[in-house]
Formats: sequence, C-alpha cells, structure tokens
Amino acid sequence: MRLPLSSPLLESFLVLARELNFSRAADLLHITQPALTKRIQNLESLLGQALLIRQYGSLELTESGRLLQRYGAALEHQETELLASLVGERTGQLAGFFRIVTYSSALRSMVLPALAHVLRANPKLSCQAFKAEVEQLHEMLIAGKVDFCISLSECERAGIENVQIGVERDVLIESAVHEGRDACYIDHDPRDNFTEKFFLSQTGSTVPRMERAYFDDIYGLIDAVAEGIGRAVVPVHLLDPAMPVRVVPGFRPFDVPVFLHYHHQPYYTRLQQAVIQALLSHCPPLLHTNRLGVALESAVADDALVAAQSRRQRAQQ
Repeated sequence: MRLPLSSPLLESFLVLARELNFSRAADLLHITQPALTKRIQNLESLLGQALLIRQYGSLELTESGRLLQRYGAALEHQETELLASLVGERTGQLAGFFRIVTYSSALRSMVLPALAHVLRANPKLSCQAFKAEVEQLHEMLIAGKVDFCISLSECERAGIENVQIGVERDVLIESAVHEGRDACYIDHDPRDNFTEKFFLSQTGSTVPRMERAYFDDIYGLIDAVAEGIGRAVVPVHLLDPAMPVRVVPGFRPFDVPVFLHYHHQPYYTRLQQAVIQALLSHCPPLLHTNRLGVALESAVADDALVAAQSRRQRAQQ
C-alpha cells in the first residue's frame, strides 16, 4: 500500500489536520464538507487506523494521525526543495515555509534576530513565528502544529530532539524611580509560577507572601515594573540601561536551560538544516547579552538545567 505525493486523500487529511475544522478545511480544498468527510473515511479505511477523534464539537489527532501528519509535512518540505532545485532559479537559495513557536521572552529578543539571518539570505523563504504559554509548547510540536519549538525544558516524548542552545539567566528587578509596592510581584498570568520557582531556588523551601499582578506581554511586564506596579523576575538579556529599572540586591541569578526541539527524522531538508543552524549559531550569544553590566556570578541552576547537565555528563562517560 502506497500513498503517492499527489494523493487527494493525503492532501485532504493534511489540510484538515492543520485546521482541525471540517468546514474551514473543505473551503480551503474547494470541496464540499461531505466530500471531505468521505475522503477522510476512505483514508482511515485504507490505513486501517483511526486518524481523528471527534468529541464535544472538536477534532483531535490520534497518535496515528500525528504520525501521518509528520510524514506528510516531511513530504511537503522535500517536494518544495526538489521543485526549487529543478525549476527554480538555481541560485542555491532556499524556498519554502516553516513554523516555529516559543515562549514570550524569546520570540522578539532571540528567535527573530536569529532567523533574520537566514530569511534575509533567502527571499523566497517564509515562516510563521509565534509565542505560546510554556506548558503548551511541547504539545504544539507533538501535535504537528509547528516544525520547531524553543522551550525551557526537555520534551520527554520519544522521537523529539532536545538540543540545548543556551542558558537564560533571570534576575529580580524593581522600579528605579517609584517605590511602595515591594510586596507585589508580576507574572504573565495566574498559572505562571516562575516567580515562585525563583524564590524556591534562593531559599530551597519558602516563598514570601506576595500580592500579584499580571501582564501577558514580557515587555509590558517590564514597563509595569518601571512604573512601580511591582517587582518581576525577567531575563537579563532583555534589560537595557535606558530602562528605569534595577536589579534587586541580595538575590542570586536564576539559570534556566533553553532547548530547541524538532521531530527526529532520517533526512533533513536544506531548509530544516538552515533553520537549525541559524538558531544554534545565533541564539547563544543573544542569551549571554548583559547590557546592564551587572555582576552575575554564583547563579543558582533550575532543576531542568541540573538534569540536562547530568544527562550530558553520563553520555560522555
């Protein structure tokens, strides 16, 4: 049994897997919704596997569906590369499209400048880069919603590559202008426990009693600190001397590992290799940026960083 690259069944499934909505997928394919449903049923019958779970008005891919989606995505990347080499301008430039997701503080400060190098060099290369909550990042890669993911912890799912690209160093900051709200701490949302992790890293057991405020955007969060709304734990590489904030003395920096994730596969296209290389080359120095020039010795490591270092040491033995 073989599914050719031009198979309408495979094409229909890949569009539906991306949209997770029969109506939108049918519109994109220029077919009726019943016709799309029939194609998916035929594909599931051909494979002998359920590809989608339909429940409570929503769609979710099964494990077999996720595997087929990754297979289809790999075919699309290889087809784009093949066509570019056969009928393209033969300039050696890359063409195609990729998707990457990361957490709030990394998108603008790290991912954008790192990818700018490869995008400027390849005008026909396009991408979709966006942010998501930390707890959603791995699942978006596993579900096939993105091709690359940058997160603050290793992904434990089999078949996912975990490549450490650096260490994010975090410090506690407060307003350099306003006073009076030292007991208020700012995070992204009520589910964000990064401030608690920071204080546990300092004391090992206790978190101070605190008032809370929330700003979803990392730069809005820093602005809130500057306005005296509260204190916050933020990456050093985001801070600039022009910002009216200062590092709160008496606390050690908090080091958190930064990982690049993507699906392991036997063959990586030139596009995929270029994206991986751009991130591995340009992200580490961006993470080491320290415009404030503050002394950051004797940092305390996050549990995820300690675990990653231990695994590397065991692998080298």
